[in-house]
Amino acid sequence: MLERAGVTLVGEHVKHIAVGRVASAEISAVGFQREDIDINILSPSKVPVLYRLLEDNGLFKIEFNPQEVGSYIMDVYITGVKIQDSPIFFKAYDSGLIQVSDVGSGIVGQPCQFRVDASQAGEGQLEISINDGEVPNHVQVLGGGRCLVHFTPELPKPHTIDIRFNGEAVPDCPFVCRVSDTSQVTVSLAHLELMPVGEGAMFHIQVDTTDNAELAVSVQGPKTDLPVKVAGNVKNGFTAEFLPEEVGAYTICVEYNGIPVGGTPFVGKAFDASN
Repeated sequence: MLERAGVTLVGEHVKHIAVGRVASAEISAVGFQREDIDINILSPSKVPVLYRLLEDNGLFKIEFNPQEVGSYIMDVYITGVKIQDSPIFFKAYDSGLIQVSDVGSGIVGQPCQFRVDASQAGEGQLEISINDGEVPNHVQVLGGGRCLVHFTPELPKPHTIDIRFNGEAVPDCPFVCRVSDTSQVTVSLAHLELMPVGEGAMFHIQVDTTDNAELAVSVQGPKTDLPVKVAGNVKNGFTAEFLPEEVGAYTICVEYNGIPVGGTPFVGKAFDASN
């Protein structure tokens, strides 16, 4: 009797739905009434789910609100008999539960990588695009919904990483990886292998690029970090100066977009000329 009445599911048998949004299924059952239809929906934790049933000229729409990640199972009965297309499966996902980590700075021509953890987000398709697809990437599956994404930047410019799960942007997206060409930075440090205590130590930094990069200079003395005075500009270069006040090793580090450059960290030694 049900087949003669043409009772069918409209649309897909398995649906992907977002947690917190209304999920729905449509059943074509011309000639039947609302009271003929009974619905049973179980959540991923096997708890019955409340639903709403709408009717329009023999087309019945079932709506419910998924609140947890996982598979929802819907059984549809008409006059006590389960329809042929039942059960209907709903795969609930939550893109807000995806975690992205280790998006740092990069160097032109050297591999970069970051991690994506979708283990708590449910089933779905992960899409990763770098600079609108201009930069190829390779996904290494680690298992359990986790993966490692590799790419190699070829230009010294910010690389924008767009990550989507079932078409939805993940939290904090897009991510930005600042890429530098460290070959464009030279640091003159050889003369600081030995330096006298109590006299200012100075070195020069040349940056042969015009991109908006961040240059950071630090000096760690035998016991503590030292203040460093940096002056100059990209066109004429930079001069860094510090004062070694005690005998021992001094570690000099110059970072370009957070990446050590120019042969640093460099270790020089301060000596007391009076002894």
